[in-house]
Amino acid sequence: MALIGSSGAALATPGAPPANPAAAPGMPPVAPAAKTPPQQFRGQEITSDNCSSASLKAKGKKARPLPANAPAGLAGKTVVTCTKVNVPGSTASLAARDAAIRTARSVPASSDAQRSAALKGVKPSGVTPNDYVQLPSWCYDHAFSGWWYTRSDECQIRDVTVGYFEIVNGDPIDVGTAKHLETSFAYMSGDIDNLANQIRITKYFAERAGTLDFWGLQQIHGWATCSGDCKPISDSGLKPGNYKRDQNNDGESYWEPTHDEFGAITHLAPTWNYFVTAAGFEPSETVTVPPPPQARCDNAFSTDGNDMGDYTPGLSPNALLGAGCAVPVYTPTWVIYKNGLYPTVGWHVEAAQNSGLPGKYPSGDPLHRLTDSAKKRANGDRACPAAPTWVRPANKQCDEYPMRSTYEGAASATPQGTARSFAPPIQKTTIGDEWCEMDAAWGVPTGVTGPHGWSSCMLPATDNSHQGAFLGGFYKTNRVLDNDPFRVWVQ
Repeated sequence: MALIGSSGAALATPGAPPANPAAAPGMPPVAPAAKTPPQQFRGQEITSDNCSSASLKAKGKKARPLPANAPAGLAGKTVVTCTKVNVPGSTASLAARDAAIRTARSVPASSDAQRSAALKGVKPSGVTPNDYVQLPSWCYDHAFSGWWYTRSDECQIRDVTVGYFEIVNGDPIDVGTAKHLETSFAYMSGDIDNLANQIRITKYFAERAGTLDFWGLQQIHGWATCSGDCKPISDSGLKPGNYKRDQNNDGESYWEPTHDEFGAITHLAPTWNYFVTAAGFEPSETVTVPPPPQARCDNAFSTDGNDMGDYTPGLSPNALLGAGCAVPVYTPTWVIYKNGLYPTVGWHVEAAQNSGLPGKYPSGDPLHRLTDSAKKRANGDRACPAAPTWVRPANKQCDEYPMRSTYEGAASATPQGTARSFAPPIQKTTIGDEWCEMDAAWGVPTGVTGPHGWSSCMLPATDNSHQGAFLGGFYKTNRVLDNDPFRVWVQ
């Protein structure tokens, strides 16, 4: 089948056939990835305000007046600190915020080698593990609107205000402000069973009491936590810990699932906590970053009868391919290129989807992976009966859509619908390749539309023989387990 890709990487040059990099021996074929957009995590808190008068008064009752040697004329005063999230600031602070975002996004995203080094804790040549991983550009595109995520990445940027108040006769008086970017990024891999969650705090604006950041008078302290089936590998805390203008304070935490035995499926959601202190001021409350969508780490991915629609060269049926992690709420996309090395499958899938069958990217009803060998065989037998019922033309094989390794396959779908095809007559691509040949004696109707049923076409054997290999690679890269949804994008 045509070349495939998962979400999140650069799209191939339009009009150019994609390359087919070699895979490691015994592993699924490697194919170029196409870029599909991130999705927003709905229903999460976007703003919060801990600087209400009642909250500040309560803090003031606990605070003690500063001693006679307090800095900047604060001696004898009672002062407290609070935080507000994603609350618009002044024109000056918004300009400073925009400048901070431009500076951050000017740094290129980290390479796959750097990400893998951090997750594995190894050090390839020129790569230092546990370094801050630079964010993909889409993270900055969606700043200040909650968590956004792909199958392997989760990102959130919040604008946090730190307020400084003096308590006078029990009432809070505003004496200063500081503002910082809070950048959170969780990332994982389909072939590594660890995940990372990092945070960066960058103070970009300050006025009055918020400017007292010299000599370490203002500090920030942070630590990581995780909910679900997770155990810690490491937690750096926030370093260097100085809450100072234009100072990046970075934290990296690494987690692994509590269970890694064969067949294990676990869910985990790491997060960060921090608070700000200023000399003499009552510390801010602890800010807990809302956790991202749960990650899923599993050791349950199997070819499960790899000759039945998700073939992986060099591996036996029911082979377990090792553990990895993914964001299961993100629906991955299998990309098929009509101008790639195996174009005819793309032409068939495009026609099948345009006739109404499910799975079309971006908004068609998704397909769902099926791993049961017997059910996959039944799907294939119904959509592509074996000889002598259907005798294959020379150098041709039968291709079906939806694929036999889906619950929407010919025998598994509910309702099942009827067969359809696009030949006779023989259909050809714009460069003359035959993408559909059928014998009229088989009685498969053309012109059928609607979401129920399946499509069958005889395609060049070379093209069709790659279907399972690349589909298996897509399933593996994206950790598509049984009944997981996915879509197909024909380019």
